[in-house]
Amino acid sequence: MVGQEKETRKFIEIIERMLIRWGYTHTDGKIYALLLLSERPLTINELVQLTGLSRSSISTSLSRLSREYFVNVRKDGKTKLFYPIPAFLEKFLKQPKEILEKEVKPLQRITSVLMEREQSPEQKIKFEEILFDLNALECVLSKIIKMEEEESECFKG
Repeated sequence: MVGQEKETRKFIEIIERMLIRWGYTHTDGKIYALLLLSERPLTINELVQLTGLSRSSISTSLSRLSREYFVNVRKDGKTKLFYPIPAFLEKFLKQPKEILEKEVKPLQRITSVLMEREQSPEQKIKFEEILFDLNALECVLSKIIKMEEEESECFKG
């Protein structure tokens, strides 16, 4: 049983880290992991008991997870039951597009402007190196995005 507890803790920890990296909270990750591990849907009260977190923070996380299609809710009388939707692949595949649009392309534009304005030859070289690296990253991310688009066409057909 001790080995299973260790694996369960590690599972929760990894899910928390993944969701944090994807822009969710520590609480979102913990709740999602617990729902994934549960043999049946859980109520807010059960999640409060399992986590020791407040009812309001759990409710907030469940709303966010539901809105983001990680969790479905079903009513059983007056009781709301929450159950997980495994959505790792879908969420992961959004990352390359978001990184490219929100981080790499803006950094390329800003670096180009800084490089043009820079007087120091040494600093210009540094900006050129940064731009070269960002261009390589853009190329890799674009290939991943294209591959993902082709792959999704296979699943449709």
